[in-house]
Amino acid sequence: MPETIRTPNGVYPKISAKTSLDDLLQAVMHATETPQEPPDDSSPASDNPAVALCCRAYARALKASTERGKGRYDSAENAGTAYRNAMPSLSGDQNIRDFIACTAHGMLLGAITGPDGARLLYAAQVAHTALRPPSPSKNANSPKIPPQISPRANLSGM
Repeated sequence: MPETIRTPNGVYPKISAKTSLDDLLQAVMHATETPQEPPDDSSPASDNPAVALCCRAYARALKASTERGKGRYDSAENAGTAYRNAMPSLSGDQNIRDFIACTAHGMLLGAITGPDGARLLYAAQVAHTALRPPSPSKNANSPKIPPQISPRANLSGM
């Protein structure tokens, strides 16, 4: 059983890149409700509120699915969907950075698969690029000079 973290919503497993799905399911099935306490600040996920929100959504969905008797695959699918639904929108610099952090953490957690993660990161890149003002062209300020026609060019057709 992995280490646990007391949160305002209960006791949940401490999630890391080495946490297996079986460990998560076991911990969630044995999770207990506790009185409100501040979140564990030692968890890297709690450093970013958006990532912490996604992790809470993941844990709640995983717990709810297992309590309803869903299998491991269905529970993981439901938890992954809840994680992605909790991600911030791609509007504004901070949201885009949070979106990238949530995507990367979700990939480590297994809530987001590799191909989906790549698509989400690409969407964040496109959104970030769209926010940047267009850069002025190098030639925008230079005067337009018509191309020079050499005298030989006119004789070559004869």
